[in-house]
Amino acid sequence: MVSQKPSYRIASIPGDGIGIEVVQATIQVVEKLAKTLGTFDIEFAHIPWGTAYYKEHGRYVSEDCLDTLRKFDAGLFGAVGAPDVPDHISLWGLLLAIRGPLQLYANVRPVRTFPGTQCPLKTATEGIDWMLVRENSEGEYSGQGGRSHVGQPWEAATEVAMFTRVGIERIMRFAFEIARSRPRKQLTVVTKSNSMRNGMVLWDQVAAEVAKDFPDVTWDKMLVDAMTVRMVAKPQSIDTIVGTNLHMDILSDLAAALAGSIGVAPSSNLDPTRKSPSIFEPVHGSAFDITGKGVANPVATFWSAAEMLSWLGEKEASKKLMDCVEKVCAAGILTPDLGGTAKTQGVVDACSGPHRSEPSKHHVHARMESSDHTSGPSEIGSLTAQSNEESQFVGSSSGVYFINTVRQAFSQNLNPLGAASGQEFPQPEDTLVGSDGSHHDKRSAPSSAKASPMPAGEQPFCQWEYDPAMAAILGQAPPLDIARELMMVYFRVWHPLFPFLHGPTFLQAMELLYSGHRKSQSIQLSPDHRNTCWTVIFQCVFNLASHLRPDLCLPPESQIESSSKMHSLLSSLSFRNDLSSLQALLASQLYLVTKMSLRTASTVGGCMLRSMMHAGLHRCPFRYRELSSHDRQLRKRVFWCAYAIDRYLSQALGLPLGIQDSDIDVCPPGGDEIHFPGSFSAQGLRMGLCSFNFPSERALSAPESSADAIQLPIEQPAEADSHGNTSSDSEPLQNKREIAFASYVESGKLTGRALELFHKSILVRSIRRSSVLFLITDVHKWWNGLSIDLQTLNLTIDQGAPTDKPFNFGPFFTVLYQHLILLINRPSLSLSPSTPEFCSGLQTCIGAAREILTALKAQVNSKQALFWPGFLSASWMSGLVIAFACQLRQYVLPKGLQEITECLEFLHIMSTQWETAKNCHRALALLSRNIQHASTAHRPSEPISGRIRPEDDPDTRKKRRLNSHPTMRNSRLGSPGLETTDNDSDDNDGTRNLNATNASAEDRLFFPDGGAHNAMDFELNMVDLLQGANFDNLFDMFGQQYPSF
Repeated sequence: MVSQKPSYRIASIPGDGIGIEVVQATIQVVEKLAKTLGTFDIEFAHIPWGTAYYKEHGRYVSEDCLDTLRKFDAGLFGAVGAPDVPDHISLWGLLLAIRGPLQLYANVRPVRTFPGTQCPLKTATEGIDWMLVRENSEGEYSGQGGRSHVGQPWEAATEVAMFTRVGIERIMRFAFEIARSRPRKQLTVVTKSNSMRNGMVLWDQVAAEVAKDFPDVTWDKMLVDAMTVRMVAKPQSIDTIVGTNLHMDILSDLAAALAGSIGVAPSSNLDPTRKSPSIFEPVHGSAFDITGKGVANPVATFWSAAEMLSWLGEKEASKKLMDCVEKVCAAGILTPDLGGTAKTQGVVDACSGPHRSEPSKHHVHARMESSDHTSGPSEIGSLTAQSNEESQFVGSSSGVYFINTVRQAFSQNLNPLGAASGQEFPQPEDTLVGSDGSHHDKRSAPSSAKASPMPAGEQPFCQWEYDPAMAAILGQAPPLDIARELMMVYFRVWHPLFPFLHGPTFLQAMELLYSGHRKSQSIQLSPDHRNTCWTVIFQCVFNLASHLRPDLCLPPESQIESSSKMHSLLSSLSFRNDLSSLQALLASQLYLVTKMSLRTASTVGGCMLRSMMHAGLHRCPFRYRELSSHDRQLRKRVFWCAYAIDRYLSQALGLPLGIQDSDIDVCPPGGDEIHFPGSFSAQGLRMGLCSFNFPSERALSAPESSADAIQLPIEQPAEADSHGNTSSDSEPLQNKREIAFASYVESGKLTGRALELFHKSILVRSIRRSSVLFLITDVHKWWNGLSIDLQTLNLTIDQGAPTDKPFNFGPFFTVLYQHLILLINRPSLSLSPSTPEFCSGLQTCIGAAREILTALKAQVNSKQALFWPGFLSASWMSGLVIAFACQLRQYVLPKGLQEITECLEFLHIMSTQWETAKNCHRALALLSRNIQHASTAHRPSEPISGRIRPEDDPDTRKKRRLNSHPTMRNSRLGSPGLETTDNDSDDNDGTRNLNATNASAEDRLFFPDGGAHNAMDFELNMVDLLQGANFDNLFDMFGQQYPSF
């Protein structure tokens, strides 16, 4: 027998004002959802109760309203109220006329910050996630009371609050059940029994009696006025709240506003006995000021409908609807009340839009397609914090979640048995993963250790010194004066892009290192492993900066002699999964990348990525309360720095990605933090709680012998409060502080998508046109959305400008953008020149190559170093593209040769840093000479035709190509894509003489000792980046631009 789909009849009561608009919008979405899933049927029946009905019939509802509603499975309500009707008439005439008689005694309001809204509370560092339960049938709204002596000076009015034991007990049991179903199992009972000595005292007594039946729920009691303070000052202490009709009417609206907006708050009027249909409604009012303008926000009604579907048992449909709505709002498709520009219908269309083949966060149409996906909860992994800086992660596939599930089922029985036998149930992780003993190693830090040698807050500062074993590999610390200058260079150039270090921590570590001779008994010594990590970090930082400032003359004993020695660091840095070790690995990898030791950097990165996974850095740190706020922020930064470098190395080496995006559960920097409410935003790069503004750390005062001291800032920015939180006025500063990092990580994501699209194994490679178009669109959208500061090329050199001026990353991001365009279009250059893809791709690549050269010219002219090896790759590819186009006669030769010359100049500059640049210079110089030679022997006005005339037969086409372009066989760059249909005899007849003439040129290309690199032998010294800036300027830079970065 085939089971029938469930079918539901819903009473649609739009009411007044925008209620009519949002209910109609919700019906569209829910009907589309039901049709798409195909797992249930739903029918909405319109009921015209409201102010218009009142004006026509003298009452808001029909006389048989209760019997009418009982014919339905549920009701969807909009809003009630009109400007020309007193509110108490409309409220008592419609809503309260239904709630009381139907005994919808439980009003439930989930409260959390929704995507597209921002929590105004600075105290909500963990986000807001509350469940409010309101007694909905008696109390202050019982309708008892009256007025007497109306119009007289002694007129009186009474409003009697009625409380019954049965009413209190049923709402208390319902609230305790709700609290038990939530992870924290915590309930707060709101009361006013200090002044209301009858009804509220009974309320308290019944609450205490019911609590005895729920021993697993932690509960407390709080006066209603004190509760308002608690909601603002200590939002993390709240989970589930229950209160009387009046108290929760007020507190629920306050809670919705604190979470971000009352405009998205849902409400459920429930009969837990299910004898009457429950009514679901948005919290907002009828809003006649925007009625008819098409801008009403339907999200609250969508959410209410999702609660309705869940109440009816359609859990999958409810989850699907909420997922769609959240994705749409997170994408910025918002109505004006949330700061957006979308219309009501625009939100509806986005939620119920057609399926799109390419998922992309930049092209959001939430999909309600039916699928075979299972619904309900799924297993999750476990993260154990060994200390404030170290953690261990065990993934869900290991079975750790199921072990916890079984242990929870036996929890009441295991505890007494364990106590009696002296045995306890072991930790689930200990039953799955063997111990490597690293935590018992003598080099391990104590559990109280923080993630730096100078812990923030209450921990004493730790003196530290260079690890002799590491110093033997990486060198000794340079003199203080040189170290100061090198640190300035690093934090000016490298730190904004790769902020895996905490700026103030590094400064304090440096102060402690160079004040080592002033050790005292009161200073705690740092553990050996901490010394190892910070020795690696400091030496990599100093050597990184020295490549940009060779004029500082880093002493030979402080230089890293060979990149190959970095392999020996892995055993020391990978045996613990702590932040210090990961920071050291990142520092060494970044050094290797800048030295163009890419294979070694990739090896170190592979080890580091595994260590990061063992530590659980690929899972969002905001999921875990065990982690401190400092570590949560730093873990995100460390992870995304490693991610960005991995994407660069994968592209540069042509290797598979080290970690897939589908394995990542960490919100990107500069984006919306979706794993806890409180930091969503609809506009631009909103940083909020994702910023790098950590709790203030104690500053070290300057030592008495200040001549050699490192002076540290001792004051927080003026905007910061006592908790280290900055005001809204400082938000633009926070955005500027981290926007380069966030933008670079986003470019890494796009790079990874390009690699996955064009460079997977040929056995599984499948390139869909729509996928390419989506990727190109997202690259353009990323570039168009960048800050103006990251796009500026017309840099000017101002001799009087302050030396602590931030490094200008405009040329850097321009090169990133254009190199992405090259990366996406370059594969089309492997096609036949007769194809439109080749022709379009070549011209696009030419344009990108020229923009890259323009950006490099701006970088050099502004006396900024070509610090990133990606400059070399982009310059080399640009030169090849232009040379290729010139060889095919698809670009103006004089112009192309001039731009190739510019490219050679840049390669020559970079050859002082990287040996690879010399090889690129040598090869491109040879191609340039080859083009010049060909241009003098043949007419440049005969471009190669990429199109085939249909009237020509194959022989004619082959002869025309051979006769018109006798130089084609000369270049190995041009041969694969052109003569695709020629036979061997054609090749030999057409190219014999040219190959004989230019054989030496070919030899010089692949055997580069022939001296072609001398063709562009000119001198251009490396520039002075800081132009005499002193060390104190760096502190000013931290104080003004990066106060806690």
